[in-house]
Amino acid sequence: MAEPLNILLVEDNDVDVDMLRRSLKKIDATGNLVRAKDGREALDILAGHAGNATLPHPFVILLDINMPRMNGHEFLASLRSDPDIADSRVIVFTTSDNPKDVALAYGKNAVGYVVKPDTSVELREALKTIWDFWDRCTHPPTKSIH
Repeated sequence: MAEPLNILLVEDNDVDVDMLRRSLKKIDATGNLVRAKDGREALDILAGHAGNATLPHPFVILLDINMPRMNGHEFLASLRSDPDIADSRVIVFTTSDNPKDVALAYGKNAVGYVVKPDTSVELREALKTIWDFWDRCTHPPTKSIH
């Protein structure tokens, strides 16, 4: 892989975070994983106001929809309205298969929408697909995230 898969994981469920970390290890993904428990914390990380939580470039955001304080749709709206981070690549990674959620996410320029798999094998396959996609992409020039 030419570029590491640096991930900002916006996820409130600790079990899902642990499963994702293990799956990334099993597929030998390189890169960093930075976690935010909701949309507000993710915006703080992207703005450089989260202390030692630094997000290396290039990065992708894996975004849950159903979270406290600021859900995924609210996060996407805020992200897209900030010119410094509006072009961030977001893949929605959620349990919701509601067509309204799908339409809202793509309406805010999500690059993908993945319903969380039921098994660890399916999770690894989904992450491997994301990783392969990431490897094929030409990434935009690096901007500094504080």
